[in-house]
Amino acid sequence: MHRKVFVIAVIASLFISAHASAEQNRTRQSSVENTRKGPVAKLVELERRKNEWLRQRMGR
Repeated sequence: MHRKVFVIAVIASLFISAHASAEQNRTRQSSVENTRKGPVAKLVELERRKNEWLRQRMGR
């Protein structure tokens, strides 16, 4: 009985740690995207907005 409880506890802790690690990776990616505000990122954003504006004007 104790062995089953121990195995379940180990599996649960592995699952929880894997989930927390994946959540940290998502948070890091979004924070990196938010900090990339240099001149290249601004130009890319400007190009994206221009293309969207053209799509709206040309009617796809």
